[in-house]
Amino acid sequence: MAVHSGPLVSSSTARLSIVSIDRLTVRHGAMALSLPPKRAIVGAALLISAAPSVAQSLPVASTAPAILRDLATDRPDTTESPFTINAGHVQIETTLFGYARAPRDAAGQREERFEIGTTNVRLGVADRLEVNLVLRPYGLTVPGGGARRTEGIGVIDLRAKYNLWGDDGGATAFAVLPYLSIPTDRSNGLSPPDVEYGVLLPLSIELGGRLGLGLNAGVAVRQPDVGARYRVSVPLTASLAVAWSDRIGGYYEVASEVAGGKNPAVSLNTGFTWLASESLQFDTGIGFGVAGRADRISPFFGVSARF
Repeated sequence: MAVHSGPLVSSSTARLSIVSIDRLTVRHGAMALSLPPKRAIVGAALLISAAPSVAQSLPVASTAPAILRDLATDRPDTTESPFTINAGHVQIETTLFGYARAPRDAAGQREERFEIGTTNVRLGVADRLEVNLVLRPYGLTVPGGGARRTEGIGVIDLRAKYNLWGDDGGATAFAVLPYLSIPTDRSNGLSPPDVEYGVLLPLSIELGGRLGLGLNAGVAVRQPDVGARYRVSVPLTASLAVAWSDRIGGYYEVASEVAGGKNPAVSLNTGFTWLASESLQFDTGIGFGVAGRADRISPFFGVSARF
């Protein structure tokens, strides 16, 4: 859940200058990783620069700036917000850089993952309805024990969010968010082996005193390996949002996923947001896995912009 009214000055243009970057070296301990972020950076830049044109071309009447809802984002926490984008507007929410370190496996090895440019494109198509396209242009997985790393494009998510109540104010807000995950490359280890799907039920509760509570429950249907049977898991999250000022906020979150017969994966997450303008927000956060197969540490930083 975003902090400022759930977890961003309208702009008709957006420009992002791109310098020539072919590779990026990231050092972690004694290990040096050479990442090719150019595709991710260019892809994210194209999305941002195209957003105003996309918003203007939507076949719905655009909501006037004077009556826009306060900026509400689906990042930086895991908990999705029940709030939707105003009709005729586009919101881009991007993880500029993320890192995750998995727990050790039975052989004592642990996997590390990097992501650049993961982006949720949110389109307001009706008063209480939006559609989302989640793109993962570049990911890198580094297995333990000297195994060969894998990199490439990750899974694509198609989502829709319909707000049942509370989009325009009130003590509570509730929405339904179904999604479909489409693999892009079954061989790179970054996409699932087949199509996956699920539904989330986001709820927001105003607690007063600059506090808000976000709750998610849902069902996810996943295929863990090629040829394996689909398995059903239940994601559950709770996020306490604190508005420290009109522009700075924070969150404290518990996120878990329960799969039949296995210990639930549980992480404790926290982070901060800075509202730079009415339609631009920066964020950073970190997660700590405390149970099951949850990543042991997962820092990130990102940005959200509305057009």
